[in-house]
Amino acid sequence: MGEKWSLSQEEEDLHRQSLFRKARKGDEKAKIELQEIYGVRLWSEQERAALTYENPRFAKRGNRKA
Repeated sequence: MGEKWSLSQEEEDLHRQSLFRKARKGDEKAKIELQEIYGVRLWSEQERAALTYENPRFAKRGNRKA
């Protein structure tokens, strides 16, 4: 992990895609590599379900007075 890439962009993309597949299946090493090298944070389904989104455009429309 962390070594310089001497591969083509396509090979790096394929490697990153394989890391995502492994991380999705629960591979901790793949998750760590994605986070350290690519700055990617992976969320579990439970974490995503607990997220709340604030949409400022929706709030402005809802608070308009006639």
